[in-house]
Amino acid sequence: MTDKQDELLTDMEAVRRIPIVPGMLEVICRTTGMGFAAVARVTKTRWLACSVRDEVQFGLQEGGELQIETTLCNEIRDSLEPIIFDNAAEDNQYRHHHTPRLYGLQSYISVPIVLRDGTFFGTLCAIGSKPAKVNNPTVISTFKMFAELLAFHLESLETLERTQKANLKLEDKNRLLTNANFDLDNFVYTASHDLKSPIYNIEGLLEALSEAIAKENLNRKEIEQITAYMKSSLHRLSATINDLTTIAEIDKSSAHEVSEPLDICEMVDTVKQDLHGIIASSGATITTDCTDDANILGFTRKNLKSILYNLLSNAIKYQQPGRQPVVLVKMRKDGNNTILSIADNGSGIPTDKLYNVFTMFKRFHDHVEGSGLGLYIVKRMVDNADGKITVESEQNKGTTFTIVV
Repeated sequence: MTDKQDELLTDMEAVRRIPIVPGMLEVICRTTGMGFAAVARVTKTRWLACSVRDEVQFGLQEGGELQIETTLCNEIRDSLEPIIFDNAAEDNQYRHHHTPRLYGLQSYISVPIVLRDGTFFGTLCAIGSKPAKVNNPTVISTFKMFAELLAFHLESLETLERTQKANLKLEDKNRLLTNANFDLDNFVYTASHDLKSPIYNIEGLLEALSEAIAKENLNRKEIEQITAYMKSSLHRLSATINDLTTIAEIDKSSAHEVSEPLDICEMVDTVKQDLHGIIASSGATITTDCTDDANILGFTRKNLKSILYNLLSNAIKYQQPGRQPVVLVKMRKDGNNTILSIADNGSGIPTDKLYNVFTMFKRFHDHVEGSGLGLYIVKRMVDNADGKITVESEQNKGTTFTIVV
């Protein structure tokens, strides 16, 4: 939520965006013969000049403030009625008032600017150090008309701003819908094979198992082999379903969950604990380099953990044969951006395959089990954080993924 200072500055900027205001203040000065006119934003505690015409060096500029207690606008805010006098010295109500004496005023007119919903915005006012004929129907009606015009323009700007925000939300929803449609097309085209293939394998293995059991002499080795194949097919099916479930939850969760500053070193340590088994069996080394602030913004804890898990596990699984995996997680700041990179010394990705590395169901190595959805999930999570992910790779030397948020 913005504080009051920011709100008042926003209101001042709104007045400055109304093109007729300078001409309006010039007309007021010419019509009344008074040398100072202004549009003021007035609250219970503040008086802020939003637009000013000063022909008498009163000394108040746009953005300047007066103590609210010293102004007559403070009284107008309470009553929502204009205050007008031609000559303070001859006016029974204002000859001893502190405002004319404090600022050396003789003539004064100020009318409230009230929005359609009854909200008091401020005042349109003019002051003079000499008496002036302002307390008459012509001048008063002109001021009221100008105040109504100001209220109309302010409401129009507010409506325009609300419309722009609504359009941005609509564009965001359209983007999500486009992504969802794109994903659905890909899913319909490829998921039937990736989901049905393990099921067909299991069906075939069940028949083979039934035949093996029906034999008079059971071959335990054959049965164990068939069972192992069944477990592998079930594992592949389960992994694919879990990944598809994650995809379905990405956009839904991003709309409700709040991102927080996350320590990248702490998050990497957490993922290393989850990957303890394959780290130990492969002899992998994972190090972090966070020379600057280690906090990364834009991600929920769950999503950042998923991103790191996918990238780090891939870096180990796709190791170059005969070479222990070495992975470097590095983070640095570049202006308002955070740059996170994960580099490995693995088998790399063929150059002609890099263009669709983040595509759903794409796999480039057959010696490692996988659903072909991990990198797609990573990219979706980065996209939802308004970030960008790129990949550089050289076959037999290694791969580097770079995330910018």
